[in-house]
Amino acid sequence: EEALGEEDDIRLVGHTPPMQELYKAIGRVAPTDALVLIRGESGTGKELVANAIWRYSPRSRRPFSVINCVAIPDTLLESELFGYERGAFTGAQHRRIGRIEQAAGGTIFLDEIGDMPPGIQAKLLRLLQEKQIQRLGGHDSIDVDVRIIAACNADLPRYVEEGKFRTDLFYRLNTFPIHIPPLRERREDIPPLCRSLLDELSRKLKRRLELTPEALDRLLAHNWPGNVRELRNVLEFCAYLTPSGVITELQTAI
Repeated sequence: EEALGEEDDIRLVGHTPPMQELYKAIGRVAPTDALVLIRGESGTGKELVANAIWRYSPRSRRPFSVINCVAIPDTLLESELFGYERGAFTGAQHRRIGRIEQAAGGTIFLDEIGDMPPGIQAKLLRLLQEKQIQRLGGHDSIDVDVRIIAACNADLPRYVEEGKFRTDLFYRLNTFPIHIPPLRERREDIPPLCRSLLDELSRKLKRRLELTPEALDRLLAHNWPGNVRELRNVLEFCAYLTPSGVITELQTAI
């Protein structure tokens, strides 16, 4: 099949050998509870892969919680993940249940794990090893049943060598590694990707969108440093500038 998933939010498109290997990896690991570390360049679709693993897992009826470790300030990330007790800090007037507890029985996707502060790395390691957490300001250990899927676009082994990331946490997370190939290594997938993305944009804009052969050739020749995210943005930009629905010019987009 050229696509994995029936809904746009989990649609992975491609039929090249690297994508076939990706589908096989998802199929192998999804039914298990194994820890997964997804690595790939920015824009390759790491969250889509994590979503697919969750959707095809026995935990699919339980929550899927996405936490971007870069988007949340370091001072708030710990309380966001683990929660806090009343009086844990100034302004903590009530107990707050963290995202990990909220996702009990489900799956937590930790994106950009390489930027997680060292102190929180230690608490995450305890969760992975003992299935327990402590709320900020608390003393009691709380049993938690969640599956962790992590992702990183940085060179995590280099972070380990430089002391920026815990060695024991890296090896724990790396139980089942998945690599997502960049778009430039699977150019044959660009035509079906364009069809899928244009169909999605056609529904959004309520008009049929098409590419001329010349426009497609230009897309095939581009190196795509931003991967599928960049391709989506280029097509959307061109769609807004094309009243006829036939995309012919790409010079202003790439």
